[in-house]
Amino acid sequence: MNHKLFREERLQLITELVKTRRKVRVGELAEEFNVSPSSIRIDLAELESLGLLKRTHGGAIATPESQERLVTQKSPLERRRTAYQAEKMAIGRAAADLVEDGDTLMIDGGSTTYYVATHLFNKHGLTIITTAISLLPQLMAIPESRIYVAGGLLDSRFETLVGDIAVDTLERFRTAKAILGIDGISESAGLSVTNSAVAMTKRSMTRHSEQVIIVADHTKLMQVCLFPINSLEESDFLVTDGRASTEVLEAIETAGPQVVVASEEITAGA
Repeated sequence: MNHKLFREERLQLITELVKTRRKVRVGELAEEFNVSPSSIRIDLAELESLGLLKRTHGGAIATPESQERLVTQKSPLERRRTAYQAEKMAIGRAAADLVEDGDTLMIDGGSTTYYVATHLFNKHGLTIITTAISLLPQLMAIPESRIYVAGGLLDSRFETLVGDIAVDTLERFRTAKAILGIDGISESAGLSVTNSAVAMTKRSMTRHSEQVIIVADHTKLMQVCLFPINSLEESDFLVTDGRASTEVLEAIETAGPQVVVASEEITAGA
């Protein structure tokens, strides 16, 4: 390759090459990407830890389990919010049904949690801790609710608060439920996201909530991102849409969370 790639791009391409060729060698990859063999070995070790390949002497091979797709970046929030809108609307309604009056919850930002927040309007007396600036209009409409907003650095790409101050704020609370969006869900790699700062706040939310509810449309399934959150067995529910395959959903449920498939029909009369 003639131009220098970002490391995330290189990892993505290595993953695709392993799937296509079924076997790759360190020397060939080093020459192809114009980096040192030691850099390629580090790349292969990281991809193996994510379940995307298996290292061998001098290279790596594909495995039957490594059919997930590595995702290293995502589009702006507003664009994601309008993608698969009907599915996310249904997911939001189904996830809101898991919330009871008087609950304490943490909820983070994202295109799918936005639709959860819009369906919490008929709940009463919720105490909510959030890192999401984008959700405040919806959360403030919930009757008799108390809203705590984490401090920290505002990441305008995701309209969410991140960093040490945000994590310190979350550490002050213990809630009944955490409702989280996610970038990747994989049987082998668990839950993961594309951004390290966002990963920090999501990990804190999962640690400080009794029940973890993941909301994600079918496009997030069988995807792996660079920054892990936790294993599937540490989540209680996955709320997704009806376009996910039965085989994938059964594998996820076997690994841990109860799967709730949201029907788009329930939004028809909304």
